[in-house]
Amino acid sequence: MTSETKVGVFTVLGILLIGISVYMLGNFSFSRGYKLKVRFADVSGLPVKSAVRLNGVEVGTVKNIKLEGTQVVVILSIHDDAVIYRDSVFKIAATSLIGSKFLRIDQGNAASGAFKPGDYADGVTVPPMDEMIAQTMTTVNNLVTSLNQNGSFGKNINATLSNMRQLTSNMNELITSLKPYLTQSADNFTQVSDQLKGLVARADDITKSLQDEDGAIGALLKDKQMKDDIITSVTNLKQVSADAKELIGKANRFRMFWDVDGYYDTSSKLGMFDTGLKIFSPNNYTYYRVGVANVGNRDNIPKSDNFTEVNQLDARLGIYNNYIDVSAGLVRGAGGGEVAVTPFYGTNFLNRFTFRVLGTDWGRNRVINNRKFTKADVWYGADFKINRFFTVGGGMLDVMELNHPYAKVSFTLQDKDIAAFFGLATLAR
Repeated sequence: MTSETKVGVFTVLGILLIGISVYMLGNFSFSRGYKLKVRFADVSGLPVKSAVRLNGVEVGTVKNIKLEGTQVVVILSIHDDAVIYRDSVFKIAATSLIGSKFLRIDQGNAASGAFKPGDYADGVTVPPMDEMIAQTMTTVNNLVTSLNQNGSFGKNINATLSNMRQLTSNMNELITSLKPYLTQSADNFTQVSDQLKGLVARADDITKSLQDEDGAIGALLKDKQMKDDIITSVTNLKQVSADAKELIGKANRFRMFWDVDGYYDTSSKLGMFDTGLKIFSPNNYTYYRVGVANVGNRDNIPKSDNFTEVNQLDARLGIYNNYIDVSAGLVRGAGGGEVAVTPFYGTNFLNRFTFRVLGTDWGRNRVINNRKFTKADVWYGADFKINRFFTVGGGMLDVMELNHPYAKVSFTLQDKDIAAFFGLATLAR
């Protein structure tokens, strides 16, 4: 099979994969919005794609419903312009007694703060209508049964009234016996009242001394300069607090990760690795990547079947969401781009798989280690995420020229110190 045939087969398979992904995702959209996750004990038949209404206004749709342990998690897609506060009430409602169901949100207070993309909220589980009707009918049936049990209900009422009369009589006797103690308590209360009057008189004296301008404390309180100094100090303290809050907020806006990708070419039995810094901006859909591909020493004598070029600059701008990641720029030393698709993001375990296609150096026409290269450098493969630090994968590299299989191990580490420094740099004016 020629290289052109292999590229054609790969292209067809890629188109089929994207088509199957779009079909399985169903309501996947590139429209702007953010996701919220609401936990319920029972969703009462709420369907996927049903409306989400905030105070009666439709602000999104139900994207997915899944089980997490003993709870049901409803994933919502909310319009970007819809702000939902943290003390809002989430519940399942219906348009009528037998109408279609939707997710209703009663807006909370702005003081509680707004939800961020990906946050969890707790929903209010309302029993289904049929269950409430059944419980009501059971209660009514029990009441009718008790009334029809040979007059036992009436006998119980008479017995209760008799007990209440006996209790009233006992209370009268108790009050009569406590009357002497109540009289003594009233005398004690009079003494306490006299003592309180004395304390109030002393408080009046203290107040008068504070109002006396001749006294030290009164003079201090009535000094206009002192008053102005106190107001200025409080104002400065508020400004410092606001500046510190702004500083901390900007310092935490960016997220940065170190990526180290190790590759092993199984045909030439050569190893190589890439390293880079990934910077995610606060808008939650763009990032920047700067790094070096195939780090190595240019002075080393290459093997006869080694056609990789060392220390190639990699600088890209990318956009992303939960399902797709597209980046372009200087890719492995030349102009190119990469597309990574996670088609099963909403499915447990399968959401660990990501499929990648990379193309760069489209105008390649040079000799590398005594071999002439005239076609673009195209890679494809698949990754499996073990945890948030490690990823393994494999695929084919330089399929239009070499078509060598490779194995891959990746390590990712978040760097909060650099992120904070980068955020502080934005404060410069």
